Amino acid sequence: MIIDRLQAFLAQPILFNGAVNIHSPTMDEISKVGYEEYMLKVQFSLFDKEKILIDLFNVSDDEYDLIKDTSDFDILTDHPNLQDYMTDSLSFFSKSEVVFDRISKSFKIDGVDFVHKDNFKDYALVIKQLNAMDLESEKGTKKTAKAQAFQDRINFFKKKAQKKEDVLEIKDILSILCNAGNNGINIFNVGTLTIYQVYEQFERLNIKESFNRLHPVWANGHLGENTKLPEWIKRTKL
Repeated sequence: MIIDRLQAFLAQPILFNGAVNIHSPTMDEISKVGYEEYMLKVQFSLFDKEKILIDLFNVSDDEYDLIKDTSDFDILTDHPNLQDYMTDSLSFFSKSEVVFDRISKSFKIDGVDFVHKDNFKDYALVIKQLNAMDLESEKGTKKTAKAQAFQDRINFFKKKAQKKEDVLEIKDILSILCNAGNNGINIFNVGTLTIYQVYEQFERLNIKESFNRLHPVWANGHLGENTKLPEWIKRTKL
């Protein structure tokens, strides 16, 4: 399910399954639960058993291989503890009380079906878009032990080469937007922006900043003949 980009841009909820509104949380809402807790809620809302069981619950590769061909939905709704994590996450993004019906094996709001085995992938896609995540799925890319060890080594050297101060956290992105000027965003209202709006505006700011920096260089003839000035009046990825 592809969301309406205009609705997301204006912080309006996305209607899912014809009955439930899904929200991109505001920065104020995220700060109340804490950014790490928010990220956990996102992870559980994506219904990806591999990431949840291996990354969050440290299930071994051998244990995971026994269930890898079973539906993500069936695995993640099989245990009461997992059901609780899932309902909590679904409640956060729907701003409603979600319960899991063990008979119909579906998540419901006020007795109405919300997320079930036939639409959980559509729900996960909506969550990815509203939370400004890459739509490129990593599903089916589970690495062999040898390949994983090689990738871990690459990541290790990347982290060593990258200074901590070069990594932009969400707080830094908000601070940049507040200081960009002429956009009406400041420390007193930035918390009202949704996570979708934050990343959409940051993407646009980056594009426009590249244009502003290169424009005087281009105007003075210091760019090559075939070098084009980056265009900032264009479609964003989000």
